[in-house]
Amino acid sequence: MSKTKRLIELMMTVNAKRKFTARELAEEFNVSYRTILRDLDELSELGVPLYSEVGADGGYYVLNERMLPPV
Repeated sequence: MSKTKRLIELMMTVNAKRKFTARELAEEFNVSYRTILRDLDELSELGVPLYSEVGADGGYYVLNERMLPPV
């Protein structure tokens, strides 16, 4: 899968899930944990409003007040 296609699918996935962990996404997309972290950073730079919390109950969230970039 190309990086561009993965980023588009990742953007749709995080928008649908609303709460997730990087490890869950790495398994789902069959890529490394580090690759997902880079992809999430890139999505954030593109305007996807991601928020992360550390800890046992932590993970990533998509903020409610969001304006997703056009696909």
